[in-house]
Amino acid sequence: MPPTSGGGAPIPLVVFFHGYGATGAAMVRAIGLEAVADANGFALAYPDGSVDSRGRRFWNATDACCDFDRTGVDDVGYVRWLIDDAARKVPVDPRRVYVFGHSNGGFFAQRLACDLSSRLAAAVSMAGAAWKDATRCSPSELVSVLAIVGDKDPVIRSQGGTVFDLPVPPYPSTTETLALWMTKDRCTGALAQGGSRLDFDALLPGTETTMQDATGCPPGISVSEWTVAGGSHVPSPSRAGVDAIWAWMAAHPKR
Repeated sequence: MPPTSGGGAPIPLVVFFHGYGATGAAMVRAIGLEAVADANGFALAYPDGSVDSRGRRFWNATDACCDFDRTGVDDVGYVRWLIDDAARKVPVDPRRVYVFGHSNGGFFAQRLACDLSSRLAAAVSMAGAAWKDATRCSPSELVSVLAIVGDKDPVIRSQGGTVFDLPVPPYPSTTETLALWMTKDRCTGALAQGGSRLDFDALLPGTETTMQDATGCPPGISVSEWTVAGGSHVPSPSRAGVDAIWAWMAAHPKR
């Protein structure tokens, strides 16, 4: 909870999802997300996924990632409960509930945008992807989506593939992922690069990240892509980069 939350006014909620084999607390510390939550007055939850037969934590996101044991664990139901539980404990603004994930968590954030669209304002996926089969994503309401991708990511490749080259269904390319969301969100134009660039990764020189937004989207809805030139699978977001993620979420409350 942010230090300024004592007045009882409704506040935003961000739920962060770790990558395969990681934990929520470790990733939140690495990204510096708690400091951004404190500075901007939003509540932050960072749950841990189930442990698989390899001893690694995962989220059951899509058929590509990362329930490799095919347990079928209902993580979507768990997050629905988590949001309800948070709302019982703190004054969550239902128009400002956001999900944000990295890698397996990025896949899961996009799965949630498909399956919990009535509860979410926006989803941020870092080094993740959507369903390869777009018919498996059927949001009942429009949800803004931001995909952050590193063009040198060897794990979740921009051209698509299979996770860890395992015998599992493939995940889509970044182009296919953005096309899925442009269709679901009824954006009629194309991705257009904006005039601004961002120093997103603290370990890369300069303003290495380009930003693109789909045109022709309904009012208040955004489908966006940030491409980190030279970005790897596990980025090192600068404070400016994490602030920019929050600013993007905050600009897209539920309509």
